[in-house]
Amino acid sequence: MFTNYREILSLPGALKFSLAGLVARMPIAVLGLGIVLFIQGVTGSYGLAGIVAAVYMIVQALAGPGIARLVDRRGQAKVMVPIVITHLIALTLLIVSVYLDWRVGLTFVFAGIGGATVGSVGSLVRSRWSHLVNSPNQLQTAFSWESVADELLFVSGPVLATVLATAVWPPAGIILSMISAGVGSALLYIQKSTEPPPIERSTEAKGHVFSNPGIFTIIIVNVFLGVNFGAIDVIAVAFSDEQGVKSLAGFLLSAFALGSLISGAIYGARNWNSATHHRFGVTVSLLAIGTCTMLLARDMVTFGLILFIVGFTIAPSLVGANSVIQQLAPPRRLTEAFAWLGTSLGFGVAFGSAIAGNLIDHYGAHTAMLLPAGCAVLGAILALSLLKLLNPSRSSHEVRIEKDRRRARVEE
Repeated sequence: MFTNYREILSLPGALKFSLAGLVARMPIAVLGLGIVLFIQGVTGSYGLAGIVAAVYMIVQALAGPGIARLVDRRGQAKVMVPIVITHLIALTLLIVSVYLDWRVGLTFVFAGIGGATVGSVGSLVRSRWSHLVNSPNQLQTAFSWESVADELLFVSGPVLATVLATAVWPPAGIILSMISAGVGSALLYIQKSTEPPPIERSTEAKGHVFSNPGIFTIIIVNVFLGVNFGAIDVIAVAFSDEQGVKSLAGFLLSAFALGSLISGAIYGARNWNSATHHRFGVTVSLLAIGTCTMLLARDMVTFGLILFIVGFTIAPSLVGANSVIQQLAPPRRLTEAFAWLGTSLGFGVAFGSAIAGNLIDHYGAHTAMLLPAGCAVLGAILALSLLKLLNPSRSSHEVRIEKDRRRARVEE
């Protein structure tokens, strides 16, 4: 069943850069929560903790595509090494500023710099896969593998950050993120053989990735998916609290992530004959149907089972989005296009969490479930109605292969 995974991981350097990328991007699952736990633990203020974490996440989402654009033009190591160093310095100063009771404005500045320099490691790793693999099926398997890796982080990262910050030392979650980012980045960026070469700016690279209507459609659908995910995170905690078992909220979220992890592994193990954009339309539709069934939840067991089922549709949807982006984006903007996926998802999560929280305060967790259900349905309708825009005549990967062949013939 897992022959496809063995095939891609046996490619030269593949396993090394994938594992290094896994370590380097642990901050996506640890750092935001680590900031909240640290600042609340030291100052006692949830409000301040939430604002600082929001500054970090918003700046991260805004800066990610710009960093990715530089990477496409200048190369991963050349751009990311100084950025990672700046990131580590900023987080160190963030910790110091809180302990030494510096002005709150400085804490915001350090959080913003930390967010601006976290980078989109997942995009960089996926760009390496796009540069390395030999067929669309291999690429789909590679994206599924990375999706499973992301889910592993989201299953284990928050638990680890919480234990470290509450039982060991308040900034321990942030320090774990710093160590992971530093070590993982060093291991990733020294691997030159799998790094995509920088591409000079040309006429093809001018403009914006959003000029492609298919990419713009995927980005908007991803915002709806992000609202869905962010709302579910908050609703799971509130639902558990209303049931009198708030401490079990983690099990609901683990069921959610576990479903995605399992489906991602299965999805990537299979060779699909159908068109990528068709599969994407199907998976986001199934996600919408599953999310609507949340309204049937009346107890923890039922809600946990529903979240597992909903989670089962997440990885295929996200893998499909990455695969469609890979086919639509020009080679010179590929990393940037991947980064916009992460940015749109991040914005959606932030808005979903905020809106769901307000709905819960006024109407309760069950009524708030209408938010993720509605956004999932809107995302599915958008994807299905604009499906033709997601159908490239030829994938960017195929174009790159042909260009390489032409270049080789010219050199001969």
